[in-house]
Amino acid sequence: MRPIVPVIFAAIAFSSVARAEILSVKVPVANFRAGPSTSEPVEFTATRYYPVKVLEREGGWCKIKDFEGDLAWVADRLLARISTIVIKVPRGNVREGPTTSAEVAFQTERGEVFKVLDRKGRWLRVVNMGGDKGWVREDLAWGMKKTDNASGSS
Repeated sequence: MRPIVPVIFAAIAFSSVARAEILSVKVPVANFRAGPSTSEPVEFTATRYYPVKVLEREGGWCKIKDFEGDLAWVADRLLARISTIVIKVPRGNVREGPTTSAEVAFQTERGEVFKVLDRKGRWLRVVNMGGDKGWVREDLAWGMKKTDNASGSS
């Protein structure tokens, strides 16, 4: 007789993966903690628009994974459905238009976050915390799925 446990485990694992979503920090600074409580130590902090993948929810807290693979807990009320990205490469160009032949508006570095304003093919129109706008190729960033549109709230 075959054990039933592996089948049940697989169904549970599939279910939690299907619910995973990407949310972003909606406050100026959020503390990411070792566990789901304000008494837990702060593992790291992140600024507005920092995207995270929600893996689990528990009592008003979200267990998250960030673009570097770090795991932590953050209060659910500090996150929102905002279309954002974080740069995952050491350096990248933010351009005036959605093409590599467009002028470079400014350069960005790994870890810089942007709110996504629009999408055109593989290009994302973004704005940083300082208000600088431009276009970034999606393969330089983490946070938006290829099927996402830039229609998140602010």
